[in-house]
Amino acid sequence: MKLPAWRRTPEDFASRIEQSIPWIVEYLKCDRGPWSPCAPGELAAKVPVAPPLKAESLEAVLDDLRTVIEPGLVRWDAPGWFAWFPSNAHPDAILGDLLASVTAQQGMLWTSSPACTELESRMLEWLRVALGLPEIFREGGAGGGVIQDTASSGVLACMVAARDIATDGAATRQGSAACGGLTAYTSEQAHSSVLKAAGICGVGRDNLRLVPTDNDFRMDAGALADLMQSDIEAGLRPCFCCATVGTTGCGAIDPVEAIADACDTHGCWLHVDASWAGTAALVPELQSQITSGATRADSWSFNPHKWMGAAFDCCCLWLADRAPLIAAMSIDPEYLRNAASGGGDVIDYRDWHVQLGRRFRAIKLWVLLRCTGVEVLSEMIQFHIDLASIVEDAVNLHPHLELAAPRSLSLLCIRHTDGESGTQKLLDMVNGDGRFAATHCRLDGALVMRIAIGTLAVDRKSVDSLIEVLEQC
Repeated sequence: MKLPAWRRTPEDFASRIEQSIPWIVEYLKCDRGPWSPCAPGELAAKVPVAPPLKAESLEAVLDDLRTVIEPGLVRWDAPGWFAWFPSNAHPDAILGDLLASVTAQQGMLWTSSPACTELESRMLEWLRVALGLPEIFREGGAGGGVIQDTASSGVLACMVAARDIATDGAATRQGSAACGGLTAYTSEQAHSSVLKAAGICGVGRDNLRLVPTDNDFRMDAGALADLMQSDIEAGLRPCFCCATVGTTGCGAIDPVEAIADACDTHGCWLHVDASWAGTAALVPELQSQITSGATRADSWSFNPHKWMGAAFDCCCLWLADRAPLIAAMSIDPEYLRNAASGGGDVIDYRDWHVQLGRRFRAIKLWVLLRCTGVEVLSEMIQFHIDLASIVEDAVNLHPHLELAAPRSLSLLCIRHTDGESGTQKLLDMVNGDGRFAATHCRLDGALVMRIAIGTLAVDRKSVDSLIEVLEQC
């Protein structure tokens, strides 16, 4: 019997995968520079406005993939990718993503996919142990871990939980009007997701205090304590504070222990955002630096999809007590009710974040950790840090270049001694070379070029080539 046109046999699927492999192999070789050469609108002009009514051959699709789509892709995997932060997709994680698509799990409830739920809990425990995070976050305790899509979702979820603790649940029941008087805190160097979360959850952007930083761009814990005390005296209530381990601009690591002192004084939720730098805790010698103060945090997160290679998207969030988050996020419509959930013996991760539907992200962590191993990932991180040290030495020897902040792991902030114009020319020279991608930030109001080393493909040759360009400035 002939199958309907919308059905594909397993053999047909396997054949399509086989046909696609040559393109995948060539793509992974990454034989061009990182930035896309496309001009605005160039790609869209090559894609028809109307969708096809009849099926096209896979050969035609792959041809367009090469000629139309690929030129518009930014090669975050290029050896010369030093922009923003790495967004690594290790081949083992890519395989895991494929398996997630093949199995097509919907992990909103334990009942909707026991494997999705229980493997996720165990992968969070694997990573907790590998990173050296404290027992307060362990699987089976009062807290536990969950995979969010990004750190932005993680900080929003935790701010919602903190908001509801401060309002005794009134904010969820009554809306933002119940948030009057709540204040939140983060470093002036923190990620913009904290500001966005404050606007979304009802605390309000105007009520997020941007705490000054010290000479190394770390949150000033004394200034935080003073801000909190001033707000208390003004009749306001501190409810949430986000400390950063590895800020986006220069990789500064906030003094979490001292920040926790201020938070404890006022019963303020402490969230630690270690999106990029958290992966460095896979190196045993760096664990104490990265996880310092974690025992006193209410929540702690990092993104394996950045430096670790788990492929976007994948953010691991741990909580010391999951109850406030579940209380704020839980809904119980009839169509989701089931015996397992009703019995209280299972985790339903849909209650741990905004979205109901959930991808099977845990399987790519499972494949990556089993097929690559923690020791190899640790070696990779140390290799990238060593490469950054080489660039640091070259900058220190250069008569017209200097570090604008201390090197943080594999991240450097470089400026030209000629000031803004010299630094802009330096940035343009690096990006104009064609082999490299670099981005910028501002520290103390001054422009600096960021060099974030961490792609899977980067090697000594790439770094030596970058140093040659820097020496020409």
